[in-house]
Amino acid sequence: MSENLNGQKICPACGKENELVARFCKFCGINMSTYDSQTVENSQTVEISQTMRFRRNGWSICCVIFIGLLLYFTLVVIPNQLNNFAGALMSGLLLPLVGGASFIGLLYILWIYRGAKFRRIFSISHEGIKIAVPREPLFEVLWSKFDLIHLYKYSGSQNQKYYRFYFISNGVVYDEFTIAGSMHFSGRNCRAIVFQLKQYAEKMNVNFTRGKRIKY
Repeated sequence: MSENLNGQKICPACGKENELVARFCKFCGINMSTYDSQTVENSQTVEISQTMRFRRNGWSICCVIFIGLLLYFTLVVIPNQLNNFAGALMSGLLLPLVGGASFIGLLYILWIYRGAKFRRIFSISHEGIKIAVPREPLFEVLWSKFDLIHLYKYSGSQNQKYYRFYFISNGVVYDEFTIAGSMHFSGRNCRAIVFQLKQYAEKMNVNFTRGKRIKY
C-alpha cells in the first residue's frame, strides 16, 4: 500500500485512489491495512447453492398418499364396518369434508414451497456478499460498506428457523437481510452460511456478533 503525490492512498489490489484515512477501498472493497496479495490471489469465491425441488415433491407425494388413504377409509372401510344407513350418511358427509380439507392442505404445501424449483445462491468473497433467493431482489453488500455483522436467530411457525443479518456501519444499520431456513436454504446450508460469514469477517477485519435467540 502506498501514497501518491496528491496525498491519497493507493489501493494495493486495484490500484485506484482512496482517501488517506480510508480503511477499505471504495472501489473493490478490500481492507487495505490487512491486504495480502498472495492470500487473495489464492482465495476463491465460496458459493453455496441449492434447489428445493426434491423437498417440494416429497411433501406433495406425501399429501397425495394421505388423501388416498382418507378416501379409502371413507368410501370402503367405514361403510363396510357400519353397513347401514347411518354409515352411508356418515361416509357421504365425511367425503367432502375430508377431501376438501386435504385439497386445502395440498394447496397450502404447494404455496409454501412455490419457489422450490428456483435455485438459491449464497456467494461470498473478499469483495462482498451476494444472496439470491426466489421472489426477492438480489441482496448484495460490499465489505467496505460496513464494519459489523450482527446475527439474530429466531424461530417462527412450524419450528422454522430464521437468520436475520444486520450489516452495521459506525453503529447504524446499513443494510439487512433474512434467510428463512427450509424456505431459502436447508438447515445445514444455513449453518454453513453463518460459518462462512464469520470466517470471512475475521479475514476482512470486520466484527461478527450473535444476538440472543428469539422465539415468536
